[in-house]
Amino acid sequence: MKLSMYSIQRKRLNIFILAIAGMIGLAGCGESSRSDANEPTGEVASAAQKPNIILLMTDDQGYGDFSMHDNPIVQTPNIATLAEESQRFSNFHVDPTCSPTRAALMSGQYSLRAGVWHTVMGRHMLSNQHNILPEILDDAGYTTAMFGKWHLGENYPFRPEDQGFDHVLMHGGGGVGQAPDYWENDQFDDTYFLNGQEKKYTGFATDVWFDEAIDFVHQQAKQDAPFFLYLSTNAPHTPWRAPEKYIEPYKALGLDDDLAKFYAMITNIDDNVARLRQAMRDDNIEDNTIFIFMTDNGSSMATKSNGEPLTRLSAEVKSAIEAKTGKKLRTLNSFMRGGKASTYEGGHRVPFFIRWPNGNLGQPGEFTDLAAHIDLLPTLLDLVGIEAQGIDVDGISLVSLLKEGTPLPDRTMVVTNQRVLNPSPQRPYSVMQGNWRYVHAEQNGGVELFDLSTDPGQQLDVSAQYPERVAAMAKAYDQWWEHTTSKGTPTTRPIIGSEHENPSRLTGMDWLSPNTGQVPWWPGFGTDKWGKGHGWVGNEDKFMVSPWALKVDKQGTYKMTLYLHDIPANKVIGKKFAHLQLNGKTITLPIKPGATSVNFETHLETGELDVRAWFDDITDESGLAKGLPAFYMYVERI
Repeated sequence: MKLSMYSIQRKRLNIFILAIAGMIGLAGCGESSRSDANEPTGEVASAAQKPNIILLMTDDQGYGDFSMHDNPIVQTPNIATLAEESQRFSNFHVDPTCSPTRAALMSGQYSLRAGVWHTVMGRHMLSNQHNILPEILDDAGYTTAMFGKWHLGENYPFRPEDQGFDHVLMHGGGGVGQAPDYWENDQFDDTYFLNGQEKKYTGFATDVWFDEAIDFVHQQAKQDAPFFLYLSTNAPHTPWRAPEKYIEPYKALGLDDDLAKFYAMITNIDDNVARLRQAMRDDNIEDNTIFIFMTDNGSSMATKSNGEPLTRLSAEVKSAIEAKTGKKLRTLNSFMRGGKASTYEGGHRVPFFIRWPNGNLGQPGEFTDLAAHIDLLPTLLDLVGIEAQGIDVDGISLVSLLKEGTPLPDRTMVVTNQRVLNPSPQRPYSVMQGNWRYVHAEQNGGVELFDLSTDPGQQLDVSAQYPERVAAMAKAYDQWWEHTTSKGTPTTRPIIGSEHENPSRLTGMDWLSPNTGQVPWWPGFGTDKWGKGHGWVGNEDKFMVSPWALKVDKQGTYKMTLYLHDIPANKVIGKKFAHLQLNGKTITLPIKPGATSVNFETHLETGELDVRAWFDDITDESGLAKGLPAFYMYVERI
């Protein structure tokens, strides 16, 4: 495992800046740049004594998708052991979907305030204007790495290597096989992006992430500097696939194909957790490593089962499983309502475990205090002793609770599920105060009030009985909305023509489309039910031409190459003309018979650029409304 040259150069520069700061007593003094956004005095000298940090987050695995959480079917003994050895939060919340959770986690801000409120449509790119967790740790002398799923931007300056990570191995998009990923990836023997370069790997995706993470741990255990490892699996996100040896035991229980594969992916993660922890013990670093396990939102299986996967089981299968396990099947979603994308509890309450044997934390046990993803950044900085001035966060440090058992202050927290081009206060949300939940769960529905202390499944709306509480929580939501959107919700724009990424590869998943259904977010690769015919591939004519919102870094001549499918597909376009519209002005070129791409060369000025690209049989731009979109575009300053 080697760090990229770009990362090495940046790290050397950061260390140089920190060393100079230490000599002259320089302190952070504002928010304007990374180099002065935190107070680095003394960090270089003490970096070797700081603990390592491993943040392990799984994808679409809900609170109930664990053996220790009232689920006797799924096998997660190693994670259960980790939980028993950790301090556990049972009232911990994230956003209901992937990218927003990740943005809040990295920035310490509510996702809407961080500028990320969707998973596609260009609304998932985390702005480089934030000073995020890996940047802060990198500046403090940590070696930083991530493996797996990023989902906060595919292009400069939003990529993980642009935002503080020294070493990156990732798939593209929100799930393996989505449009930004390498063409035809299906989770087995795929090609991933190693520090921005394509590289083929052998094996199942989750195994690859852990293999590479363990290699990183072995390498860093020999170094003086501490490390931050962000291990973010794509599993058990769809498509539900796993090695057959993990699927077969669940099929033998009588589970349907989807549930068997979903649980198989989870048990595979569980085995890999054991491998990672053994590697830490082998390298004698477990005691001085902060190890965090969490998930990014509620269960996708609960979403597919109206909130309770138990309903997927017939009475006969249920009885047979109870007989085999000797345990009563009562719930597979911890009795919660809703799953992924829901603002009911099942969509955003997730497990959170933290362990640091050398950290003078309290004894393993469970906390019921209200906490959330926005608390992670201030908590970690507090634990490792980094004073980051000028960092604007919405979360609080949990250290007093972890070390002394001091209860967290009463607080109001909000989660929302936007998933639209432009956010709206009328989209679903949940306001949380202690055990109270004020929930607007459906776009066209009303608002409900629940008391989780007597109604954990959120079945009884008591809003009529507590009008004063309803009014207070409604006011709290209005104040939260003002807080998170008062500075606007600007469009984040990939930068083209930069020395950091040239050429740039753009995909239709980043179109500013009018709705999620007009985004080619799922190509559909493989031979199972999630394979060919499941997604946009083969249905290209059903999508409308939508713009990419870009920013030109330097003026000059640019080559802009349009494709119907990505380069490895070698897909013939099959139309007569290609059209490239730049800030409303259209250039048209003929397409050669049998061509798979069309090159445009044009002069671009520095600044914002809106681009539409399509193919048709019309010589002018009159076919824009019904054109066949270019789903991929490569842009290079030449």
